[in-house]
Amino acid sequence: MPVDVPGFEGLVQWVPLPARADARGRLLPLEFGDLPFVPRRVFTVAEVPAGTVRGEHGHRTGQQLLVGLQGRIEILLRHGQREASTVLLPAEPGLLLQAGVWCRQTYAQAHSVLLVLASEPYDPASYIEDWA
Repeated sequence: MPVDVPGFEGLVQWVPLPARADARGRLLPLEFGDLPFVPRRVFTVAEVPAGTVRGEHGHRTGQQLLVGLQGRIEILLRHGQREASTVLLPAEPGLLLQAGVWCRQTYAQAHSVLLVLASEPYDPASYIEDWA
């Protein structure tokens, strides 16, 4: 069951993911029918040097589910005057962002990998660059 991020009720939620691990490694199966939306676009961000900042935008429409696959990714969220920080780690819940939430990702460790599932196809016109 999704859990709201404090201060962002209804806008940002932690979504449990069915990760499984054993001596052979970690498996993260994602059944699209079990997600809060059916993804229309999926991408990864990888090979990012430590300390690099990415994102720094929101979307006017749609939803995104951010999943930390490797390393540590620090997240800054903004919506109007609200602001919150959190961290994405492997084998942790994914972070579901609703439309209108501005998000910055800081790749705190080299070799961090972010998986993004989006409810909408790529459209640069939907970007919100300024959160205010």
